[in-house]
Amino acid sequence: MLGRYRGYSLRDYESVPEFSAYPEFDGERLPRSQWKERIDYLNSIGSQPVHFHKRFCKIKNQRSTSLCWCYGTISAIENAYAVAGVGSVDLNAYAVGYRGKGTDRRGGYGVECCNFVQQYGVPQESVLPEFTKTRRWGSEVQANADKHKLVSFKEVGRRDLDSVVSALLVSQCAVTVAFDWWRHLVVALGVAYKGSEWGLIVANSWGTRWGEGGESGGYGIIWGKKAIPFEAVAVQYVSAREEQ
Repeated sequence: MLGRYRGYSLRDYESVPEFSAYPEFDGERLPRSQWKERIDYLNSIGSQPVHFHKRFCKIKNQRSTSLCWCYGTISAIENAYAVAGVGSVDLNAYAVGYRGKGTDRRGGYGVECCNFVQQYGVPQESVLPEFTKTRRWGSEVQANADKHKLVSFKEVGRRDLDSVVSALLVSQCAVTVAFDWWRHLVVALGVAYKGSEWGLIVANSWGTRWGEGGESGGYGIIWGKKAIPFEAVAVQYVSAREEQ
């Protein structure tokens, strides 16, 4: 179940060092001794990011493209909107990747998509239909895309699972997580445990038929050492604005 289309290009940390593009995630770091209690509490009130995602966001499907690095990042933005009370907003991940690369067959990495969002914005699917192959956005599309530069990106250190978990459980923000063993990027939305083993609850971009690790419907849990991310970015809602 872990195969199929991916597209994550391993970030070259020599060319793009940690925290060179975005500041380091500086939220409260939750000790591991408190993880289970916080997970149980948030689950009891339905307030892990995954609970908001299941209520307000849809599972994306990148189809046969190589744009997982965009789909996971844009899913994190949609989740940030949901957690902030904005509601359901269907953003066009494909448009961001195609605008940046000029193709849907080239891979990329998480910070690269963040850069495209900052540069171009993100149009809604209702304004520019998904899978439209164009790098030219008309004035209406661009105006809509500009409204969705409404998030801050905070980079998590390479292979720093503890900070990813802290972002999810304390700051309650979605985190893009890329795995070198999988060559794939998804959005982490929560934390699970079984006994002494930890897992990241993720939403994939392979449609609702995908499931892994005890979840289904497009969601999965990546357990144990496999959950340690190669690259990760925490995404938080900032504020709405009508114009750039």
